[in-house]
Amino acid sequence: MRKFPLALRLVLLAALALRLGYAMTRPVDDAAIDQLPDQREYLDVAHSLLSGEGFSFVDRRFEQRVYAHRTPGYPLLLAAAGANVQAARILQACIDTSTVFAVFLLARRWLSYKASVIAAALVAFNPFLIYFSSLVLTETLFTAMLAWGMFLITSWGTFPWLAGGIILAASTLVRPGALPLPVILAVLGALATRSTNRRTDRPYHRWWSLPVGTSMLLLTILMLLPWAIRNHRVLGQWVWTSTNAGITRYDGFNPDATGASDQSFVAAMPHLRSMSETERNDYLSREANDFIRQRPLDSIKLAWAKVLRTWSPRPLSSEFSRTLYVVVALAYSVPFFAMFVLSWVTSPTPATAKLFLAAPAVYLTLAAVLSVGSLRYRIPAEVPMAVVAAAVFSRPKATTDNPDQAV
Repeated sequence: MRKFPLALRLVLLAALALRLGYAMTRPVDDAAIDQLPDQREYLDVAHSLLSGEGFSFVDRRFEQRVYAHRTPGYPLLLAAAGANVQAARILQACIDTSTVFAVFLLARRWLSYKASVIAAALVAFNPFLIYFSSLVLTETLFTAMLAWGMFLITSWGTFPWLAGGIILAASTLVRPGALPLPVILAVLGALATRSTNRRTDRPYHRWWSLPVGTSMLLLTILMLLPWAIRNHRVLGQWVWTSTNAGITRYDGFNPDATGASDQSFVAAMPHLRSMSETERNDYLSREANDFIRQRPLDSIKLAWAKVLRTWSPRPLSSEFSRTLYVVVALAYSVPFFAMFVLSWVTSPTPATAKLFLAAPAVYLTLAAVLSVGSLRYRIPAEVPMAVVAAAVFSRPKATTDNPDQAV
């Protein structure tokens, strides 16, 4: 194992300093938290958990306590930080810095040391990652789980692969909209690993014979099962992820939809208050599906608007329309996207590896099309994309029998 280069250590220190420094400048008062309602909901669930009331909170829009509106993954992290905003931000700064290291290790599967450090730097200095690490939202935790899971499932060994599978399966309890992604990554990861290593008679040296896709599917089911059993006991229905899917889907497909998230329609639908959270979820899902069937052309236009919003190189919200924010975002995004496209066309990285690394971007874009579009939803995908982008600086890497030897 070669010593990690000084450049990598400097990148990691810079990543941590930037995230901690930015977090310390952010306000922690209720007004700052309530600017993004999701933050308040996650904190309320964490407070409820710490007070012994379990995974629930009172949804003020309906004046009703809801029990499966948010999955438990991220509230558990907040509870571990004592539901303290500043403590959570410090913890997330460390988690996001670990993502930088995970990207370096992932890049070493296919890239040179120099290019792998560049991949880590692209993540370390990503202004969107720095910004979201200071918010009480799922992005930082989910992104870290995605990066570490992708690194581990491309490992040549049973226990690293199993650890990666568990991490990716658990990520569905942080971002339920990513439910199929672990299986997709397991299959593409197997193809990418086999295509870059000569030893293909025993993939990953696993001591079970199930295909990787089936193995990951079973891991995901086992990870979600306790939550589903709990929801059946509390709500009387099998809710495997959350009861938030319906309102999110209707947010994306309704007569006033623009592609952005705007749940002000709740105020115009007072009948929602008389429904249980599962009834409300089912009702809004049906309404959204009816809209798609009755107005297919409008639905297609909305889908395209969501793609454009998701991959906008600059923030679109009025809150971040100041010149400084726009310049910083464009200064990072435009070269990053250009490097990604150039590398996709010209780099010697195996096609299967590129597909594996780009899979989160494709999947999260499709997920946004089916709900609402936001720059926020693409952020996790930019981490594996950084490996592809950095490949423009890499020489072809020699094939080895064991990719872990390169780390």
